[in-house]
Amino acid sequence: MQFKPLALLGAAAIAALIAAGCAKGGDQSSATASSASSAQNVPTAAKPPGAAEADAVHGKTVFAKNCAQCHAADGGIGPALKNEKSRKNYAQTVAWIKNPQPPMAKLFPGVISEKDVADVAAYVQTL
Repeated sequence: MQFKPLALLGAAAIAALIAAGCAKGGDQSSATASSASSAQNVPTAAKPPGAAEADAVHGKTVFAKNCAQCHAADGGIGPALKNEKSRKNYAQTVAWIKNPQPPMAKLFPGVISEKDVADVAAYVQTL
């Protein structure tokens, strides 16, 4: 019975940490980060898990060259990818780019590299 106060203290500490993490809110971007990203039209939101080495700015360039003709924001053969992050997380986006379902063209590994895939996925997650 002497361990009960210690267990309660530990549980209270964990609950406090969880509550503190949840209280931070969803939008933690600063004015500086947002103004810097607007110059390149790529948001500087935190990179999704697995995207630590991905470069969304480069991904935007690759996307413009290889994807935008079908996935244009104002319509195209394929769907616009705005808010794609609400349908697919970063890892799912990478998987889809690597192994798309028809009629989407398979560009990996012939046209785009592994790095390009990661960068495009990071960019798509910012749309």
